[in-house]
Amino acid sequence: MENQYQKWVNLSYLAGAILIGYLAFLGSMKLVSVYDIEAKVKNVELIIRLGSIGISALFFLILYRHPTVNQFMNEVVVELSRVTWPAAKETRSATVIVIVMVLVTGLVLGLMDYIWTALLKWVI
Repeated sequence: MENQYQKWVNLSYLAGAILIGYLAFLGSMKLVSVYDIEAKVKNVELIIRLGSIGISALFFLILYRHPTVNQFMNEVVVELSRVTWPAAKETRSATVIVIVMVLVTGLVLGLMDYIWTALLKWVI
């Protein structure tokens, strides 16, 4: 299943594995501090670090060896290679339009809120 995009797919697996390992480390450290396990277990931080690295490695290997996941990720990378990005001028004009529309919508909603508040104060 090797193709020209496999290195990018593998890099995305590695990034995902690092993220999973980091989240496992943070969650484990939180549990250790909540239940005060560091007072009961010697070198608990080393154990958690090694466990997080093991979880990362396992996650990477599962993704790397799974043919369905590899096929899907290769198709994703192929589709992303076909994406055409807008030019800088188009991006600037679209950004200006979005900012203007947000301001106009904010003013309209602010005006409606002011009118509704004044109406409610008059009724009450």
